[in-house]
Amino acid sequence: MRFRTSLLILIVLGFASASVAQGYDALVRQAEARIMAKEWKEALALYEQAFKTGEFSYNDFYNAACAAALLGKEDDAYSYLMKSVEAGLIEKDGLQQDPDLESLRKGAKWQTVIDAVTEAVKVAEQNIPETRAEGPVIDLPAPRFDGTVSVEAALKNRRSIRSYLETPITLADVSQLLWAAYGITMTRDNMPAFLRGGFRTAPSAGGRFPLDLYLAAFNVTGLPAGIYYYKSETHQLVRLIEGDKRAEVSKAAFDQSQFKTASAAIVYSAVYERTMVKYGQRGRDRYVCMDLGHSAENVYLQAHALKIGTCAIGAFTDLWLKKAIGMTRAEEPLYIMPLGKVE
Repeated sequence: MRFRTSLLILIVLGFASASVAQGYDALVRQAEARIMAKEWKEALALYEQAFKTGEFSYNDFYNAACAAALLGKEDDAYSYLMKSVEAGLIEKDGLQQDPDLESLRKGAKWQTVIDAVTEAVKVAEQNIPETRAEGPVIDLPAPRFDGTVSVEAALKNRRSIRSYLETPITLADVSQLLWAAYGITMTRDNMPAFLRGGFRTAPSAGGRFPLDLYLAAFNVTGLPAGIYYYKSETHQLVRLIEGDKRAEVSKAAFDQSQFKTASAAIVYSAVYERTMVKYGQRGRDRYVCMDLGHSAENVYLQAHALKIGTCAIGAFTDLWLKKAIGMTRAEEPLYIMPLGKVE
């Protein structure tokens, strides 16, 4: 369960006062709390009760397998691992490194699990496109360049927020947030191609601008639900996938609670080669991450000024997120920032 430790901490904190109703979600949250307390027997019993409701997720099957392994229930652990793979587990590295599964790695069935995950990864990778499939283009409203909340006030009052009102955000909100994240602020003739349209709201090492931004729209006034690529050069959205993809994005991020009420989410990816061509491995290890931090902080501050909540998410399955968003093979997903109105 190591690759979900930070996620479980957030979930336990967020659901400490949740209803005790014995539905699937309530049972799973109780099981996760038991895991945090290292009460493996109680956790496994709660997972088993939850699965009897007919609901499941690959992540919950995985955690049940970990609890079973720690209790020495090898057959149950292998059974839940295989169910996890069948339900969508493709975290091969996490599977091989997770200390909770150490007792299983010498067993005869371990290679069967690894082979199944390897095949699942291969299938998932085959579905990642080489190029971005572009659809209709939506012109975004012009962003505002002044507001009623000072930078100082936004810095003081900004917080990570994980629960949102059911009120939709607007297309104007989306425009402002995307502009704050990576909008063009200066251009001139004969700029080098690597600037990709001009200088932006967020600084970038060497002006390489390795990030790509997407909007997953679930409940946005004036914008049909779907997955959109943010074309910062022209401040436009390009629709890639039609329809509400909340379930797919949520699944990729281990069904974290933020997605239940979020109106949208900004998803970041990076094409590392844009930065590495100048800075080599240091560009990958440091500079791209620095670029991401600059941009994401802009989103936090702008969101606060708009009375919109957000919370940066780094816990997700890369391949599932790439598939859900329609990313290309050259991109690596970095961040998800759910968005929703707050009081």
